[in-house]
Amino acid sequence: MKRVITLLVLGVSMVGAAAVLAPAASAHEARTVNGYHWLVGFGDEPTYAGFQNFVVLFLNTPSGKPVLNIGNELHVTVETGSAKRKFNLEPSFDPDSGLGTKGEFDAFFIPTTPGPYTFHFTGNLGGPVDQSFTSGPKTFATVEDPSQIQFPEQVPSTLELSQKLDREIARTTAAIAAAQSGAESHANSKANTALIVAIVGVVLGLAGLGYGIATSRKRA
Repeated sequence: MKRVITLLVLGVSMVGAAAVLAPAASAHEARTVNGYHWLVGFGDEPTYAGFQNFVVLFLNTPSGKPVLNIGNELHVTVETGSAKRKFNLEPSFDPDSGLGTKGEFDAFFIPTTPGPYTFHFTGNLGGPVDQSFTSGPKTFATVEDPSQIQFPEQVPSTLELSQKLDREIARTTAAIAAAQSGAESHANSKANTALIVAIVGVVLGLAGLGYGIATSRKRA
C-alpha cells in the first residue's frame, strides 16, 4: 500500500514538474480583416534585442483554408519609438519541396532595442488593408533586454557598443578640435610676433633713413 501511495505521489510530482517546465505557448493577436482570419506576432518568443527574429502572419481564407499566395499585395512596416522600416512578406510554404507552413508569411529582421513594437500591415487582401498590431501583455511578446538571461558574463548589446563608439568618436573629435584650435592660436601668436618685429624694423629703418638724410643735409 505504501508503495502504491509513493508511486502516486511521484506521478503527481512529475506531472506538476512537467507543467512547470513546459514552455508557454507563443502569444499572437487574432483578428478578422475583410473576412480573412489573421494571426500576428513575433516568430520566436521570448524575443530579445540583438537577435534575429521575424514578423509572422498566419492567414486563412473566410472558409478557413490557408492562404498560399499574397503576391505583392501586402507589406508590413515595423515600428518602434520614432523608427520605422517597411518589409516584404515572404511565404513560409514552398510548393516545390512541400516544406514550410501553409498560410504563413514572414518578414525577417533584427530588433535592436528593447520595448514594444508595432507591425503595421498595408495593401489589399479581400479589400483595402490598414491594420496595426502592437506588442503587449494581451497581444504578443515585447522585445526584452538579453542581459537578464546572459550567463556567466554579461556582454554589451550592439546598441550599447554603438552608443559607446559614438561617445568615443565625439570625445576624440572634441580633443582634435581643441588641439587644432591651440595650434592655430600658437601659429597666430607667432604671426603676430613676426608682424610686430617687421613693423619695428620698418620704423627703425625709416628712423635710420631720416637720420641719414638729416646728417647729410647738415654736412652740406
